[in-house]
Amino acid sequence: MFDSGFHRTSSALSGARLLYGCLWLLLLFLYAPCHAQEWQIAGTVYDENSQRLPSVAVYINNTSIGTTTDKAGNFHLTVPARHRKAELVASFVGYKPEVKQLQATPGRTANVVFKLDLNNVIKEVVITGKRDRHWNRKWKIFLNGLLGDAPFARQCKIVNPESITLGLDEASGRVTAASSEPVVIENSALGYRIRFHMSKFESNGKKTFLSGYKFFESWLAEDPDKQKKQLRNREIAFKDSFRNFLVLLSRKDLEAGGIEMFVMKTTREFYLTKIPLEREVTSGNFMPVTADSICFFDPNKGHYVLHSKYPVLVFQRRLFNSASVFSDYPFKYSQIVLPNFACTFTENGWLVSPNGITIHDTWAREGFADMLPIDYPLPKDQSEPRQMSVALLQNAGQAKEPPNTDLKLPAIEAQQTLLDKEGLIQPVDKAGDGLIKPDYVLPVSESDNSGTVFDLLKRIPGLRVTFDAASNTYKVHFIENNTNLNASTSFDNTVALLLDRVFYSGADSVIPILNSLTVRDIKSVSAVRYGSAAAFGARGGNGVLVINTHP
Repeated sequence: MFDSGFHRTSSALSGARLLYGCLWLLLLFLYAPCHAQEWQIAGTVYDENSQRLPSVAVYINNTSIGTTTDKAGNFHLTVPARHRKAELVASFVGYKPEVKQLQATPGRTANVVFKLDLNNVIKEVVITGKRDRHWNRKWKIFLNGLLGDAPFARQCKIVNPESITLGLDEASGRVTAASSEPVVIENSALGYRIRFHMSKFESNGKKTFLSGYKFFESWLAEDPDKQKKQLRNREIAFKDSFRNFLVLLSRKDLEAGGIEMFVMKTTREFYLTKIPLEREVTSGNFMPVTADSICFFDPNKGHYVLHSKYPVLVFQRRLFNSASVFSDYPFKYSQIVLPNFACTFTENGWLVSPNGITIHDTWAREGFADMLPIDYPLPKDQSEPRQMSVALLQNAGQAKEPPNTDLKLPAIEAQQTLLDKEGLIQPVDKAGDGLIKPDYVLPVSESDNSGTVFDLLKRIPGLRVTFDAASNTYKVHFIENNTNLNASTSFDNTVALLLDRVFYSGADSVIPILNSLTVRDIKSVSAVRYGSAAAFGARGGNGVLVINTHP
């Protein structure tokens, strides 16, 4: 009897061990994508005459993974398994960069052929007058827009400033920049040497738009103490960054970063005076939200989705801010605005489809001085592969559909984020624009591209577009149906703006946005006078410009 019972118990234990082993095999199988073998990329770079090009920089965009071609124009890269996709860039002075989108090929080598064309646009840039009377002003705006205004910016140096040509639009105060070669930035605070192949740069000192391709080369100091400080600075830069916010959001662990969020159902121009946050919450203008309510994991694409039809106000309660506009909440804060109601990002906090995301306030001031490559290792408590796999499985099983199930998230060729340092917006419900009946539709043709947006708007009957030399800004308002036009010089009669379904009002918001647009960006323009703008209430009292941009 004892033996029989013992054998039954042994069989049960054996079965349990077998089941346990199977579960571990299943876990390892699911875990395999994070620990799959690294993959290889090899190829050749040619010029437009099919001649092999040596010394061409070949790298994965936004990472520290890169190499250069040998004398025969050949290159070879080893890519860590965690990079399941790669945006491979070939960049060489005097040539347009070429980009290839690659998928991971474990067990075999991905073969790539680049053919670079001469950069005729750069050839046409006239490198003259760079030290004119406006040069210092232009350079200051350029540096601030490129590096940001964080303390680390003081430890950054542009190695080749002579390659950069700056332009200035006197009317708008907007600075543009072009470079005959990749801009090289030495960040001694973080220990990186960054090659930035700049596609576009525009800044008016408050709002900056830039795009291009970036390669991060490790540039750590040889001195052990200095190197230790650089590594510590990297941790600080990451901890306080927008990217870390996305990582914490994906892990539903915002408390670890002292993060608190609100959606702003009704926004105010509260930057004009201090207000209590509690009052805004009590009145229903601001509503507390959790990570689950605005973020979900899409198992089909393997990405996270941040979604909200309202602006999201994010407080970093670890960081004191004596200048906070909230009298009872003296912490640093940022606004996240999603014009298309959603953006997607990876598990390590890198935007995949920004969809025009606009960032205001604290995170808007981030630049190359705080920037880390996408392959920067996350802190150990956030990057343990097994924990990540389990988290992804849990999220995949529990993910909820977003409120707006017909979200469209178009792919982009390069990460482009609009940084706005001041001003607030009011979102319009998706159905709201059905009430709009334009009084005038302005046709936009190819010939309009040579002018500015303000030149375009001057063609709208009844709309007055003037430039105020004293404030160095434009004024845009209707000259009809406005009895208060001359009542007070302080009266803001600026026309409101509905840009890609997002409503803006007030000169401080509307004029900088119009300054940031080019005619080529615009798909359609129409105007709504006061009577037809009643759907917007008092905010549409000065009339509304309705502008849609190309996707």
